Amino acid sequence: MAFSYQKMSVSYQKQRFSYHLPSRYRGFHPTFLHHARDRPLIAAFLPPRLLTHVRHVFADEKELLVASSWQELESIIRRKPVSVVILDPAAEASMNVEAVEGLLKRYPSLPLIAYVTLHAPQFKAVAHLGRLGLREVVLHRFDDAPDGFRERVERAEGNVLTHDVIEALRDRLSQLPRQLAVAVENLFEEPHRYTSALDLGMEAGVAIVSVYRNVDAAQLGSPKRLLIAAKVLRGFGYLRDPGYSVLDVSIKLGYKTARIFSQHWVSVFGLTPARVRTRLTDEAAIEGVMRWLGASDDDSSLADDPGHPPGRNGSRRLRQRRPETG
Repeated sequence: MAFSYQKMSVSYQKQRFSYHLPSRYRGFHPTFLHHARDRPLIAAFLPPRLLTHVRHVFADEKELLVASSWQELESIIRRKPVSVVILDPAAEASMNVEAVEGLLKRYPSLPLIAYVTLHAPQFKAVAHLGRLGLREVVLHRFDDAPDGFRERVERAEGNVLTHDVIEALRDRLSQLPRQLAVAVENLFEEPHRYTSALDLGMEAGVAIVSVYRNVDAAQLGSPKRLLIAAKVLRGFGYLRDPGYSVLDVSIKLGYKTARIFSQHWVSVFGLTPARVRTRLTDEAAIEGVMRWLGASDDDSSLADDPGHPPGRNGSRRLRQRRPETG
């Protein structure tokens, strides 16, 4: 089935839902319940007073990774699937505009939010950084009320590539049961949380056999293709930034080996990650993902990541009947 893609401007609100796992799933995939509890990651490098407020604001919604130095902050950015960074240029008690400037240059697609106090040095630094690409500034005690702060972060977290693909797939997603459709959207939003088709089934609260049947009926390829497409698309977004290596991105996305990560890129784009990052536009990458999802190739030729153990019980019997292996 040929897919067509047209870039469009959309307003997208990620949906979440609660669910109860059927008894037959309990203990079925020991690593998934950890993934299900994962929350979007914020990296923070702030002085104690500002950090205390950020911890309070996001205690129930985000996981906070706190850096103790600029070097540690960059290490977190490179290896963790961080959705936004909250920082103060004076986090180390002295103004370090150069450190923030370096992050803006090496990771231009990563949302940075400057959280600062109302003092002249901070304002001067923020004005300079604004000319270099800093877009979000939150003032301590002026516009850092919890609701507004959370809204600023949610707005900054949006991923244009992901939103465009989800909108291009919207008609097909509407053919899925609602819980499964939301699980697929969440897969594209946070691909690092998923390691197999079983994860999709467990998040949607449906049997793995139903996942395969519904995905096939909606002409979405297979659960395995959806999983690879989501990871490759997010990887492409990361690799547009010069600060990431291919190994960094493979780790951020949950791969145990960069080799399998590269093989998936060759399957989708016909090129290795190193070549794709310099040769493909955003539009071409999205078109490539859409085209690959609509292909009818045998999924058994797609390499699995050996770092992720296969499922047990029902999922093992399923693989004996059909080629998809999530």
